[in-house]
Amino acid sequence: LEEKWTVKKINEELDRLCALPHYPRIVILLLTGLAGAAFCRLAGGAFLDMTVVFAGTMAGLFVKQEATKLNFNPYLCVYLAALTSSLIAGSLVKFNPGTDHEFAFATSVLFLIPGVPLINAFSDMIDGNLQNGLIRGMNGFIISFSIALGLLTSMATYHF
Repeated sequence: LEEKWTVKKINEELDRLCALPHYPRIVILLLTGLAGAAFCRLAGGAFLDMTVVFAGTMAGLFVKQEATKLNFNPYLCVYLAALTSSLIAGSLVKFNPGTDHEFAFATSVLFLIPGVPLINAFSDMIDGNLQNGLIRGMNGFIISFSIALGLLTSMATYHF
């Protein structure tokens, strides 16, 4: 905007950015799984909890990526990812009774939290851009609701 780019210049820049090298998919999956396991540990989870969250996070992100490739609704992608990761983490709670594995279930979906849309919504509201702030806030709310529906479906499946 400040440099008054034309549409052609913007498209050229987008093409240049898309052509830049990206991390391999497996690296993204592994590191996201590791981040989920670390969140589980921070919440008080044990090694078994961390292992299950690692697997659930990787599987959930993989499902989200695949659903996105198939042009599913973005909120449905989040729902499917939350459902996948919470089903994997919930299996630990369901099939290992007598132990406390709720940390795994609760932290398995943290990779989906819409922090950026919510922060941008708040920033827009502070700056006086009410319409943008409301739209971004609603987007963050619907993403959060999709996560909650995925967890709810998983809980209903396991009869928690």
